[in-house]
Amino acid sequence: MRVLLYVLFVYHGANGLIMLADPGLWYANVPDVEHTGPLNVHFVRDIGFGFIAAALALFLAARREAGDAVIWPAAAFLGGHAGLHLAEMALHGIAPLAAVRDFLIIVVPGLAPLAIALAPRNVTKEART
Repeated sequence: MRVLLYVLFVYHGANGLIMLADPGLWYANVPDVEHTGPLNVHFVRDIGFGFIAAALALFLAARREAGDAVIWPAAAFLGGHAGLHLAEMALHGIAPLAAVRDFLIIVVPGLAPLAIALAPRNVTKEART
């Protein structure tokens, strides 16, 4: 589980850093994002900070220094983002290949922290440290 948390930390953290450092580059390289409207640099950077905050929570959860509860902010933001994409796909439709792409790059990595947070813990706290 810890390795997955570190992978998610890097994935979401890199996305957030790119959103902050070069919103135009991010906008130009995210498939179909132009359908949401023209680039709004301030808005992209705001969301970038959300991804950075979620990534930090994933990092702390992986290190287990802050306790299990630290994963919940990441699960809320990333899971909400994934859920929003699922709802929009259901409401507005999406081409099959785009649906697979969005499922793999948005939904799975977005819902993974929630799945980890909800996973039963079968080991004692002493065994996890």
